[in-house]
Amino acid sequence: MILKNRIKRIGRCFFDLKQENEGIIGQSVLIVDNGYSWLGQPISAIKRIKNDFPKAEISVLTFNERRSLLQKDFPTLKFILPSERLRPKRYQIALQMLKIRKKGYDLVTLPSLDITPLIIALIFLTSKVILYNQWGQWWSLRLRNVTEIFKVTYVKKKTRFSFKNLLKRIGLFFVLIQDKDEEILKHSILVIDNGHALFGQIGRAIQQIKKSLPMAKISVLALEQRREFKDNFPDLEIIKPGKCIIKRYGIARQLLRLRKNRFGYIILLSLDITPIIASILFMNSKVLLYNQWHQWWSLRPQSIKGYLIAIPQFIFNIIIFVYLLISVSLILLRRSFNVFRFRLLRKKA
Repeated sequence: MILKNRIKRIGRCFFDLKQENEGIIGQSVLIVDNGYSWLGQPISAIKRIKNDFPKAEISVLTFNERRSLLQKDFPTLKFILPSERLRPKRYQIALQMLKIRKKGYDLVTLPSLDITPLIIALIFLTSKVILYNQWGQWWSLRLRNVTEIFKVTYVKKKTRFSFKNLLKRIGLFFVLIQDKDEEILKHSILVIDNGHALFGQIGRAIQQIKKSLPMAKISVLALEQRREFKDNFPDLEIIKPGKCIIKRYGIARQLLRLRKNRFGYIILLSLDITPIIASILFMNSKVLLYNQWHQWWSLRPQSIKGYLIAIPQFIFNIIIFVYLLISVSLILLRRSFNVFRFRLLRKKA
């Protein structure tokens, strides 16, 4: 038991655990309004996001003259104005996006394929980026990987030749644009039940998710089949881990098989170290802990500063671990020797 706890302590040195409020599951959304689109476009985008994410914290990056118009319909929204010191003025929105890049928005919504805000969002922000165009369609935006360089998913209307349009075409060549429409606002969430949590804890976590993200598709990766799932949440998808020699590692092994499913969130119910390692290192998802006291915690890899602080602690834990391993081995060896000597003396007697 001491060795098990020591291994857990060593593993947790590499991860940062931070308590969050209930809004962590409700989405933090940035809507970029560069002033080029008609006013009804951002208004429509805000209404649809508020409908699908009732608990979302929505911020609108726009100019002062547009803010006064949008505030009439949405007086409670947070508005971000670009600094007037930023020059040239036509790039103020894009430059302001650089200044707020550390805010950690879950979702960034763009009204057009204006190349400067688009490149800033894709390269410098860690958020999911989507386009809401003038026809009320949702499109996903991300940088292409090597295998998608020549994949055609979006055909832009031909425009007259100019240096500006040429640069825009070059920039869009590296962006993958896919028509997702309503699907893009639906989250896929995986809840991990390792068998140690009470159903009350699991049920409350699922209820909070449904309250914040009513369109979410929730799956549960569970070691054991609970009858309460069918009775209380008949629409849940239950995933059972495949056969594993060591049963308690079955969940971590199954997570590796699910790594291509692109879950938006992975919800843990305890600090079991193997699912944590598998989730953070191999799943491109946000990892959250919902504990028995109904608190939300975020888990992420340690920052460079955190690693520098953790290195001495890690070395100390390794030394203690080796010491305990040697001590336990000597105790077992001595016990085996005493048993052998006792049997030998018994035979001679």
